[in-house]
Amino acid sequence: MEPVIARDDIAKLLDTLSRDHRIIAPLERNGVVLLADLKDYESLIWGYRVTILPPKQYFFPPEEMLFTYSGKRIRTPSIPRKKLLIFGLSLRDLEAVTQLDEIMSKPHSDYYYGRRRVGSILVGVTDETVHNPSSGDLILEKMDAELYRAIPLTEAGKVIAESGLFKMRDVIPHQAKGNQVMKELKHLLLDPETLANAVTWSWTAGHPAWEELGKRCIGCGICTYVCPICHCFTMENSVSLDGCLSKRCRQWDACTLPGFARIAGGHDHHPSQKKRYHNWHYHKFVRAYREYGKSQCVACGRCQTYCPAGIDIEKELLRLVKEYQEAKR
Repeated sequence: MEPVIARDDIAKLLDTLSRDHRIIAPLERNGVVLLADLKDYESLIWGYRVTILPPKQYFFPPEEMLFTYSGKRIRTPSIPRKKLLIFGLSLRDLEAVTQLDEIMSKPHSDYYYGRRRVGSILVGVTDETVHNPSSGDLILEKMDAELYRAIPLTEAGKVIAESGLFKMRDVIPHQAKGNQVMKELKHLLLDPETLANAVTWSWTAGHPAWEELGKRCIGCGICTYVCPICHCFTMENSVSLDGCLSKRCRQWDACTLPGFARIAGGHDHHPSQKKRYHNWHYHKFVRAYREYGKSQCVACGRCQTYCPAGIDIEKELLRLVKEYQEAKR
């Protein structure tokens, strides 16, 4: 016996949860899907392929005022009393938030990320068959056109699944097609060691792919901004004209942008676009593996979808891994 909920009752569930939570969900606006405040249940998108910006925007905003200083007093901005509940996330976006939680807690906890993340609830909705789930608070797995199986993963998820809108029933296992987005890259991520070795080998061996990609990449930073795991940032300090008020703001940054690796004195560790684009891959697939034992990628498809240069990261990584394996035989 497992808790299930009828699709028609989910609107009632969200209405109830909205009393204590700010509900964010995937919505369609002007032909694109984005995560935004849920005002109209009819505009909710069920099972999106990809949203423009990932859920990280609500815990690690593109621009965030950290504190102001006036005289001898430091003030940090208050955050809304209502906690966030993000509904309808894909399994890959749930996995990405779990990875970001780990990144933002080691080696030291990020105070600003933590205070937004604590108490928030993540609810996934999928038509994929769920195996060994480990991310999010609650997953609603589509069983048929009208019924969803509830898979609670935390105490917060259990509380939701125990509401009167869920009924206990015997659930017949179903087989659904898996997410087809970047399917081969998703499989490649199961072996992060080989992926890390391939990226390292390709750079050391002077593989022509990096020269080609460096010429194609326009250094806009979009791949980093839309990535659900990338977390580089810069600080900006400002002072009022009268010198009475100082502010510190944190903003998203990207290692593919010119000047990202420039230090005091003007030296730039990554002066070429080739080096900058390689560094993005190095951080996600080599350094991340050495520090966390996995790649900082969930194959969500955003970088590929929104790259103005049309770079197919899945195709390029598959190429490097294949040639690396051939070279090592």
